[in-house]
Amino acid sequence: MTSSATLSTERGHLFSGAAGYEPKTPWGPVWALVMTAVICGASLIAAIIAVVAALASGVTQSELSDPAGPLFSLAAPAGAAMAAGSQLASLAVLWLAAGRRSMRADVLQLRGAVPGWRTILAGIAVLLAVTTAAEYLMHLVSKFDAFADTKWLRDGLNSPLWWATIVIGVVFAPLWEELTFRGFLLSALAKTRLGFWGAAVVANSFWTLLHWGYSWQGIVSVFLAGLILTWLLWRTGSIWVSIIAHAVANMAALSFTYFMAPVA
Repeated sequence: MTSSATLSTERGHLFSGAAGYEPKTPWGPVWALVMTAVICGASLIAAIIAVVAALASGVTQSELSDPAGPLFSLAAPAGAAMAAGSQLASLAVLWLAAGRRSMRADVLQLRGAVPGWRTILAGIAVLLAVTTAAEYLMHLVSKFDAFADTKWLRDGLNSPLWWATIVIGVVFAPLWEELTFRGFLLSALAKTRLGFWGAAVVANSFWTLLHWGYSWQGIVSVFLAGLILTWLLWRTGSIWVSIIAHAVANMAALSFTYFMAPVA
């Protein structure tokens, strides 16, 4: 038998040894897709509750229909609360669904040791280097506005609620997005005839749809980032590497937006 010590040296590295990913889940692919829709739908339900609460508190119909209104801006308490509440609602439903047959740690790829910091830092470096290069090339070709997709974040960062914007973007978003799409959904799809990378494309496509309001350049960048995050999971077998890399990438995007975006 191969000892656990030997396995730890052979698995979990980015560029050497066997890939560390192994899908384990009691969920079939169809029901996993349905439950993923329910998980995302929990965000919508939380948003509807926030709208009803806002109307009850005196927010007008015109303010609700205004994309820059208090319910849709991270610079406003109502908007920040709705965004955070939607993410937490999805996380709660996900956590319950993943616990089927007491397999939550397997389904979400939480079991096992987290790779060392060198591996994590290397993964972060790959993610930032590839996405930055791709966005720079798209800028050269199409001259797109690099800050067009982050205006809603810029408003929050330049407000007294800047800390809430950071929590929403750097903590909540990586947690629920990675655990849902590269944890829960991917583990079910990867056990089908799609194989790991076929499943990765499908799961990543659904994740990219969350960013449907972005420019086409932003959509390309998100899809590419998702593939790299999936590769990190495949190589290391730990969702924590993807979560940490996602969080750092989001923090880098927030920092770039805050310090480099032109003043309106």
